[in-house]
Amino acid sequence: MLKKFYTSAFDNEILLLTDDSCYSYKTVKSLIISAIEIIQNKKQNIVISEDNNLNFIIKFMACIFAHKNIYLVSDRKKIKDIEVDFDLFDECNFYEIKKTDFPQIDTRKIIINFLTSGSTAKAKIISKSLYNLIKEAEDLGTELKLKDLTAASTTTMCHLFGMTFHLMYPLVNSLKIYTPSILYADKLKVENLILVSTPAFLNTIEKYKTDFPIAPKYIITAGSKLNDTVFEYLENKTNIIEIYGSTETGVIAHKEHFNERLNLFKNVEIKVNEDNIEVQSPYIYEGKTVINDKAETDGRSLIIKNRTDRIFKIQDKRISAEEIENNLKEHEFINECYITQNAQKLACICVLSKSGQNFLIENGMLKLTKYLKNHIKNYSEIFPQKWKFIDIIPRTQTGKINKELINHIFNLNLSFPVILNRNEIENKIEYEILFYKSCNFFNGHFPEFKILPGIVQLYFAKEFANIHFNLELGQGQWKKIKFSNIILPDSIVKLNIEKKEKYVEYKFFDDSKIYSSGMFMGENVFKELQCI
Repeated sequence: MLKKFYTSAFDNEILLLTDDSCYSYKTVKSLIISAIEIIQNKKQNIVISEDNNLNFIIKFMACIFAHKNIYLVSDRKKIKDIEVDFDLFDECNFYEIKKTDFPQIDTRKIIINFLTSGSTAKAKIISKSLYNLIKEAEDLGTELKLKDLTAASTTTMCHLFGMTFHLMYPLVNSLKIYTPSILYADKLKVENLILVSTPAFLNTIEKYKTDFPIAPKYIITAGSKLNDTVFEYLENKTNIIEIYGSTETGVIAHKEHFNERLNLFKNVEIKVNEDNIEVQSPYIYEGKTVINDKAETDGRSLIIKNRTDRIFKIQDKRISAEEIENNLKEHEFINECYITQNAQKLACICVLSKSGQNFLIENGMLKLTKYLKNHIKNYSEIFPQKWKFIDIIPRTQTGKINKELINHIFNLNLSFPVILNRNEIENKIEYEILFYKSCNFFNGHFPEFKILPGIVQLYFAKEFANIHFNLELGQGQWKKIKFSNIILPDSIVKLNIEKKEKYVEYKFFDDSKIYSSGMFMGENVFKELQCI
């Protein structure tokens, strides 16, 4: 990989593609040199938190050749978890210069630190050397043999999965990199593509039966297990490679058909214990580590059973969250669910099937939760005491369960309404919401004629805007608020939220009327990162 930066032999090859431009190695090298000049006088520890993949690549490579310790952060709110003295690499004013001489580096001494939530909401830091990343990409190239293609991604290069398959694999194996982030499958119009994606993104393709304008040659997925139904659906459109691994281990195994076992990569050795897996490979900074997965193995193949760090102790009993989830998903009312521990109680967030939604609308929340608790009693003495119902299990950009957001939802003082459905395009999202009559915010507000308080409408408009657009809109930023009609208990309404340059517009409505509307002001909230 590095030889392409040390010689001019590859200068005319195309490395990066955007929708309207292409960047040769020569151009990219020149931009990296200009970034090195920016970074060289900064602190030894550099944080990169960058959504623009083109800017990210320039910053990342500049830090490598400037011999910096690199910290990659996909969510800027997690920067507070970094405990070393650092500088944030925020500049993006890169330019072409003639000088393209790169300093020699020792790949084992360049350290890249990934922030990952692990089994808690607090970020922990996983370190890799540049040698680990290059060796992994070299071995993947030998085994997967994906040549003459272009890599694109729905996830971020700040996460190891995106780093490995969207950046390192193409750099090491001479693939092109398409830098715009893929947000919607129906916008995918690149030939000879490898799409690097998460199960969360791929689930929506199967759910809405989305067609690719140009089907990718391969889809590489990781982060969690890809549902067999989704795997089989996508197999009829393209080639699927599912990767099993973690930030700690790098890649461990893969499979290319939904009904296959996972097969270990050749330079990976594992030892399956009762409650964990010991992994040894050249992709691990310390050479070996332990992950909290329960598995069965047969030679070089394995089946992952569950995560042992999702065993909770409730009322002096050991409870497997995944066991209860699997039993719940057998019920006709449940499409998907996730169980966590909240305030020493089991809490369950669920995606209802259409029949489950109909039962809720016809019979109410209390009867639905009682029905589901009785179902779980057939399998477990302990069952969830807290329930929330939503259309999609919250996940991060990298496809991991968003534990922090789920805990936030359960910790709200207000009841959380049921999200029945959503539709999103560009900077706009529309929710279909049920404000069921047992929501606590109906209590005490005109007891003889309960209505949804206006302040609650404002609260959830702001809450959903913050969640979807990853904003921090606070109090006192409301403007042009108008209440036109009342919302009664058990009403199903739509909430439309649209992000503008310096404000967010919202509207509660249904097919016959508008209930309320307004905007949240957010000066500089939507400040765009400066591009090259």
